[in-house]
Amino acid sequence: MLLQISYETREKLLKRYPKIETCLKCSTCAFKDGYGCYISNYGVGSDGTKFSALDTFTYNVFGAKEPVKNPNLWLCVSCHRCHDICPYDVNPMEVVESLKAAAFEGGNVPDLIQGEVSNVLLTGFAFPIVESQRAQRGWLHLPALEKPPLEDLAKIAKKTGLEDKLAKLRKKEGKE
Repeated sequence: MLLQISYETREKLLKRYPKIETCLKCSTCAFKDGYGCYISNYGVGSDGTKFSALDTFTYNVFGAKEPVKNPNLWLCVSCHRCHDICPYDVNPMEVVESLKAAAFEGGNVPDLIQGEVSNVLLTGFAFPIVESQRAQRGWLHLPALEKPPLEDLAKIAKKTGLEDKLAKLRKKEGKE
C-alpha cells in the first residue's frame, strides 16, 4: 500500500521530495533488525500513539491531515537511520526536517523546542550547563566546555531569519 499524502502542501512537498511518493509502507525504516527508527521502536507519540509496524512514526507524521501541527513531528532525533535503510531511498528524515522548518515558520513549535533554540543562541548550548556537569567532566578528565563565540551564532540566526522567527513566536505568545 502506498503512503497516502492528502494535506494542503502535498504538491509543494512532492515537488521538493518526489521520492516520498514511492514509500510503500514496508516499515523497513522503522523496524529493520532492531536498527530502525528510535521513535518507532521505543516510542509513544506526544499524542499517546503507540507506534507499530502499521503505524510507524513516519506514517503517523506523513499521513496526518496537517503534519506541521502534528506534535509527533518534533520527536524525530535526526539520526538518519530511516534513510540509511530505506530500500526505496525515500529519505524520510529530510522530509521531516522540511516539515519541522514549515512548522517553525508557521508558529507550530512546542515551547520546549523554542526554549532550546533560544538557549543555543543565548549560551551556545542546547541546555543549561550546571556546576555538577562541570565537576563530572573534571572527574572524567574531560576538558572544560568552552563557550562558543555567540556573535557567530547571532550572525547565523540573523542571516537565516531564525532571529526574526523566534521574535515572531515570542510576540505571538505574548512573551515580548
